[in-house]
Amino acid sequence: MSNNEDKASPAASAGSGDAFFDRAEQVAETGNWDFAIDMYLKGIRRDPDNVERGHEPLRAIALHRKSQGGKGAGMMEKLKVRPGKDGLEALIRAEGVLAKDPGAIAVMMVLLKSARQLELANTVPWIGGVIIDAQRVANKTNKRVLMEVAEAFAALEEFGRAIEACDLAKKSDPNDATLAQMLTEYSTKYTIQKGKYGQEGDFTKGVKDLEHQQELSQQDAMVKDRKFLDSQIEKSRAEYLQDPTLPGKINAYVDALLKVEEDAPESQAIEVLNKANETTGAYQFKMRIGDIKIRQMTRKWREFKEAGQAEEAKKQARLRLAFELEEYNERAVNYPTDLTIKYELGRRQLLAGRFDDAIGNLQQASNDPRRRLQAMNALGMAFAKKGYLREAAETFQRALQGDVPELRTKELLYNLGDVQEKMEDFDEARDAFSQLAQIDYQYKDVRERLEAIRKTLKGDDE
Repeated sequence: MSNNEDKASPAASAGSGDAFFDRAEQVAETGNWDFAIDMYLKGIRRDPDNVERGHEPLRAIALHRKSQGGKGAGMMEKLKVRPGKDGLEALIRAEGVLAKDPGAIAVMMVLLKSARQLELANTVPWIGGVIIDAQRVANKTNKRVLMEVAEAFAALEEFGRAIEACDLAKKSDPNDATLAQMLTEYSTKYTIQKGKYGQEGDFTKGVKDLEHQQELSQQDAMVKDRKFLDSQIEKSRAEYLQDPTLPGKINAYVDALLKVEEDAPESQAIEVLNKANETTGAYQFKMRIGDIKIRQMTRKWREFKEAGQAEEAKKQARLRLAFELEEYNERAVNYPTDLTIKYELGRRQLLAGRFDDAIGNLQQASNDPRRRLQAMNALGMAFAKKGYLREAAETFQRALQGDVPELRTKELLYNLGDVQEKMEDFDEARDAFSQLAQIDYQYKDVRERLEAIRKTLKGDDE
């Protein structure tokens, strides 16, 4: 086989590695682990997002090989494993070392980073789950590793698994403020996601199917068992009463109460948090109270919606938005350098029509790499709502520069085309909608928008 054949593109079509996977399976049955590993790596190079036929069976072989005393990776081989511009090459090298040292967390992290770089929608959650499982049985959890895994799941809007990673990270540092904030953020988004909640169509992207992810821990698997939840509440309450000023015990008790998702235990959680805030003066407890109240208002909104009470649902949505504006404004005062809070506040100010305030906060939030694209998209919309169409167009154009995931690209191109059409820059609007149509012909009303603009341009030429 030639070297050129070995260097397939990460954009190779699904199924292009099947011949190598077939051969790998045949060889694995003979116990020739090293040859099978080589075949799997060649298949993954051609089809890097194939978890079922590539990554999973390769890991199974790695574990078999290790249990039978297989030799680990050499020092030089390990030194070559690092993230780089060539994400596919970094991924293959990481897989090669993991096949010989399946417990190497640092190598797993390189694989995770490379999979994120290549935007491998199946591989990212798979390796994230592997890392969580490895950390669960480790003598000491690695907070930094788990926080990075949590961010990876959150970027995919798989907030259930992001919460799982944060919970595990808390074992090594229960009092970490950043970790507590991450957990609060992901818990709120998970609650919203579970309820299929959307504020006037712009607050969330809806439910992600969590059924295809790896099984959660036993507690999560039993989350609907009320008897189990009650026992967990009693257990955490007893531990809390032993030392009601210890943040870890406070948060564990509150977590147990919140899993029931009913007003009475939530009110108890608020009481516990109020006492903690008064005793310790720690603002994080007051933030959790705000999150619980938002959760309750969201549940009420959902009840109105499901009952067909549209006007009551709208009224409840307005009440919640007003509360959120006050809540996030207070958080911004207490954490003035936190760009995540700036983003959340700016997004709500945009929804409330407070465009000047939204622009200021979203501009600051766009400096956060984790929120850059979302913040710039919201910033462009704020400019557009205010009537600053050229500023909006240039904001969308800047956001489209560089490596942008397809989902964000589509959203930004649509908004860019919309603004350019309003400016009567029909040539530019046509180009934006044309690019979008080539990516996703069914996206919103892009086909109709593109045809209408072409008719307008044709009429101008006649």
